[in-house]
Amino acid sequence: MIVALMGCEGYFDAKPDISLVVPQTLSDFQAILDAEPRGLNSSPSVGLLSSDDLILGQAILDRLTYAQVSSYFWRDDFYLPGEDDSNWFTAYRKVFHANLVLDGLKDYNPQTQAEEKEIEILVASAKFYRAVGHFEALSYFAEVFKPEVQDQLGVPIRLTSDLNQKIKRSTQLQSYDQIIQDLQDGIGVLPLKPSVLTRPSKWAAHSMLSRVLLYKQDYQGALMHAEEALKIDDTLMDYTELDSTLSYSFEILNPEVIHYGELLSGRYATNTATFVNPEIVKLYQVGDLRPFFFFKDSRVDSLKNFRGNYTGAYYIFGGLAVDEVLLNKAEAAARLGNSGMALEALGLLIKNRVLAEYLPSWIGIQENEVLELIKTERRKELVFRGIRWLDLKRYNLHTDEAITISRKYNEGGGQLVPLDQKYVIPIPPMEMELNPLQQNPR
Repeated sequence: MIVALMGCEGYFDAKPDISLVVPQTLSDFQAILDAEPRGLNSSPSVGLLSSDDLILGQAILDRLTYAQVSSYFWRDDFYLPGEDDSNWFTAYRKVFHANLVLDGLKDYNPQTQAEEKEIEILVASAKFYRAVGHFEALSYFAEVFKPEVQDQLGVPIRLTSDLNQKIKRSTQLQSYDQIIQDLQDGIGVLPLKPSVLTRPSKWAAHSMLSRVLLYKQDYQGALMHAEEALKIDDTLMDYTELDSTLSYSFEILNPEVIHYGELLSGRYATNTATFVNPEIVKLYQVGDLRPFFFFKDSRVDSLKNFRGNYTGAYYIFGGLAVDEVLLNKAEAAARLGNSGMALEALGLLIKNRVLAEYLPSWIGIQENEVLELIKTERRKELVFRGIRWLDLKRYNLHTDEAITISRKYNEGGGQLVPLDQKYVIPIPPMEMELNPLQQNPR
């Protein structure tokens, strides 16, 4: 049943096989949420491919799909006619599986108090995944939130597993309201920390809310949820104590992982012609241990390949981790004018990344410099996480923070200017043909 469900080739257009066994036990519903591979712990990779984190050499560009190359070069003609998109499908697969569980549990009659508690956790877990799926769709297939724009277009919000229902795009406010509500519903129900790091927890719900609300520019909310997550556990790896002989620097379930996830894999993930943007490599100061653990020499002089995945392998980490939450706290505090709190959070991160004798002194730092310092540390710490694309979209709302990115290392080049419509990924043609959706302009 699980394999067949994951084999659907689209979200709105695909329907489950009627011959599938209907889930009947709570273990069946848990299995739907736990499904691997290609399960609910996979996330879209379009943000990484579109960002300025990486450089793709011609050797790998020649092996990617049309849409992947379009993501990288921000092409006008993003898709081939009738094409589907695994990024859209991956986001809405979470939504479908979550709704399948939620709909199924409505008719389940618990026999014991233990079953009642298990159902509560399953419902909260399903809502967590539904929120993550909707947020991923909103992040890539809609504009960044602009509070001054009325009825700003969001994404389809699906609250049923009935694929025959045609759902139009909601507004941004409606989209965020549902995402935030689904995450908040789990805070009072989910375990503080999960027994298995691929499952949701209160720790993960607070962390995800800090990401969502930072992207929405609700800095007070982002700060509050980041602090709540860090109260549960703010453990960081001390990079001076890491094993320096590993091919991949970090263990798959290292102490910083809050909720395990991977970005969609592809040939770019393992190819030696996928390079780290040299502009990032130049940012690290003497005594910073991250370049050693994040990068390795490539076959091309001066260019680096990335090896610092929190997956412990070539899979690119797409989950939630303590370092991101600390940086969310630091930025939110800085934007709210609390530089002391911001530097305290940043200092906790830096002292676990830099040799003691090279720790920076921020004595005399001006308030207007704190935010830039934090943004630079986000750039250095969260490289190859898929987060940079979201950061660029929200930075570009501020004239003094706007960034133009380019493909100057590739023949033909190209650049993406702030607030360009190409920051919004088009909805795949297959979905447009089958559903009443308004397309994103290009």
